[in-house]
Amino acid sequence: MFKRVGLIVGAVLLSILLLGYVFRLPLLQWVIAPELKKAGITLNCLDFSITSSLNIHADKVCVNYQNQQLQLTGITANTKRIDIKNAVLTVNSLPKSDNANQLAKNLDLALPLNRPLISIKQLVVKSDELNKPLKISILEPKLNKFNVTGDINASANLAVNKVSGQFLINDTFLKHVINTKNTLIADFNFNTQQAFSFDGIKFELNGDISSQFTHTYEFSHTNQQCQVNVLTTGKLATHFNLNSQALMFNTDLLNNKINLTPSCAGLIPPSEYAGFVSKQVPLNWQLKLPQSIRLEGSELSVPVINLMSEGDKQFDFLITDTTLNITSPLEYLQTNLSAQINTPDINNINVNAQLSGAVIKGDYAVMLESLPEFAPATANGLSLSGRFDISEFIDSKPIGLINAKLTLNNVDAFDISAVQYQGDLTAKMDKQLNAEVALTQQLKSAEYKEFKVTDISNTLTANANLGVGELFADLTAKTNIKAVNSPDIKLNNIKVESTGLQSRALKATHHAFINDVELVVNHHMSSQAHPFEVIIPEQSTLPLNKFIRQFEPLAQLTKGEFNGYINGDVNLQSASFNMGISHTSALYNDYLASDLNSVFSGEYNSGKLNVKPTTFNLNEFRAGAVVKAIKGQWQVSSNTALINDVKGSVFGGEFSLDTYTIGKPNQVANVKFENIDASKLVTLDDKSGIVLTGRLAGSLPVHFDSGKIEIIDGSLFSQGTGNLKITNNAAFDSVMQQQQELQPVLGLLTNLDIQKLNSSVALKSDGWLKLGVNLQGYNKAEQQQVNFNYNHEENVFTLLRALRLSDEITQKVEQQYSQKGN
Repeated sequence: MFKRVGLIVGAVLLSILLLGYVFRLPLLQWVIAPELKKAGITLNCLDFSITSSLNIHADKVCVNYQNQQLQLTGITANTKRIDIKNAVLTVNSLPKSDNANQLAKNLDLALPLNRPLISIKQLVVKSDELNKPLKISILEPKLNKFNVTGDINASANLAVNKVSGQFLINDTFLKHVINTKNTLIADFNFNTQQAFSFDGIKFELNGDISSQFTHTYEFSHTNQQCQVNVLTTGKLATHFNLNSQALMFNTDLLNNKINLTPSCAGLIPPSEYAGFVSKQVPLNWQLKLPQSIRLEGSELSVPVINLMSEGDKQFDFLITDTTLNITSPLEYLQTNLSAQINTPDINNINVNAQLSGAVIKGDYAVMLESLPEFAPATANGLSLSGRFDISEFIDSKPIGLINAKLTLNNVDAFDISAVQYQGDLTAKMDKQLNAEVALTQQLKSAEYKEFKVTDISNTLTANANLGVGELFADLTAKTNIKAVNSPDIKLNNIKVESTGLQSRALKATHHAFINDVELVVNHHMSSQAHPFEVIIPEQSTLPLNKFIRQFEPLAQLTKGEFNGYINGDVNLQSASFNMGISHTSALYNDYLASDLNSVFSGEYNSGKLNVKPTTFNLNEFRAGAVVKAIKGQWQVSSNTALINDVKGSVFGGEFSLDTYTIGKPNQVANVKFENIDASKLVTLDDKSGIVLTGRLAGSLPVHFDSGKIEIIDGSLFSQGTGNLKITNNAAFDSVMQQQQELQPVLGLLTNLDIQKLNSSVALKSDGWLKLGVNLQGYNKAEQQQVNFNYNHEENVFTLLRALRLSDEITQKVEQQYSQKGN
């Protein structure tokens, strides 16, 4: 019975074992799957068997953990080893987790004291982020010590509270990770051996690195190439904290060099300044990094970066105290920048700036002994400095201010030579986009061809709103010039105040004082036309003396007013004008003209000046002889001025002049006299003892020949009867005494009623006047008819000069204005 029962029990147990082995997979999944699920692991496939040597052999195991898929094949396990022939890890994006904000904890690994050693012959890591799958082998020669070979060479040690080890990778690994085709990374080569450790919270790397970046740039405008070589060697330490998400790099032990080939100068676009710039740029550089670079969350902090050149071209760029948010780099960027440049051609360039978000402020200074050769000017002693404070300059119109101060010892450009120039420019703009530009300039002297200008000062201010709509700019300016000198003219004390509006065209008004002469100039300058008008307000003529003396030192105005209006177009070189002169008197040496009045108009076109025939009136002209009530016409035709139909009163009669062309070297002007009072003519010499009464007329052809004046074939004759009396004339009495035989004849002239008088008149250019006189009359006392011929010569220039010097009115005017210095 016991035997039968034993057989039955054995059969049942054998059946159970057989059924358990046959249904081992469902039973194992039914038992293990719930436990794995609690850990977030899904067992998708499992197929194993027991070998004759009691080893467990699994053909395939499929596990999914947080969307990461691991497939193992060819697994053999026993109490000493677990050997995996192939493993495939598919890395996908991690799912969102409610535990993402939980803090990491220090490692506390439950490492058994005894377990089978693990080896994976080939582990293939697949990911969409990888250029191609990553292949490695894992071997555990000792418990909790792993060696990794393949695309990554590494070793790792597992402890209860730390994972540590080291790895060696190069650029081949990087090209596995990302697609570097047609990118700059394709030119990147590096090797690094890093020791690592991880305690559950902190991850640390520390080791040597050697990298080289070499890239060749092709020039589109030349056949040359530029090669850039960046070499980095030294030690790099990396620290990462899982809880604070702080990543820190220790980079101060890295040696970074940047080298350019000489052909890299071809990167500068072809221009007139390309040669100069290429000579200044160094080819060898060194980059110094700080002791630590820290990234915490999205906040990056870099204490200092220093880029320096090597050689005699000294470039030094320093970036300090840099912080930025990597999600919005420009919005939250804060840094300090400084740059210093010194080369054989550049004395010194200094730039300092502080950048905080969209705000940048700082200062700069540039010093040059002379301008570069490409500059369209030559200058010595250039100094440029200033400051700036700008905000909202990213994706917007900047607000703030920029200031620039420029000084030059001397400068030559466009035929202009200037000495001691100083300029100060300030540009501002507020949040309402109201912009203001102010420029102040001072210049000791400037020369342009034959013109020299001294002591120039100028201020210019422009205001505009840069908002939506057409741009309008209000302009104001003040200019002061001490003197403008040229061989032809000298101007002093020039003051100009200007206002204007700039839009599509410039409309401006200039209120000017030049040698105390007041002008108002309005003009409207556009691309199509440049109309202008000049308004000369009613003002005294005395300031004009400063101009007149430059051309004729002996001439001066003593009183009067003038005004005018000119309008035209600068582009067309044409203008029309109206001018007025009133109550104007002038003194030339000892000639005096009083109360001149004339209103005239004309035009200027194609280089030709024309003035319409205009009447002028001159109350009095004192030239020894006094000429009054002068009236005539004057005009300008094609730059030639002429006077005609001149009439006036002289010696109690009238005179007339037909025409005289001013500036014409050779011409004849016909002067006629009518009804001249002979007594006034003879009494020019009031000490002669000769009294002549009656009326005279005559015609005098005045010849002008290259500045010389002559009268040829002039005539003088009596109008009606007259009388001649000679008393106490020394010359006449002397002749009577010396030639007694002529006494009866000459005695008839002492009291002669003149019936007819004719005389020829000739005047030489030296002033000698020759008269050929024929006198016919009757002496009542002697009851005798007289026919007398007489030739007389006298220097009338000397006579008139004597008369002018004895003219009390002219003397008073001369004294008055010589004392005033006008």
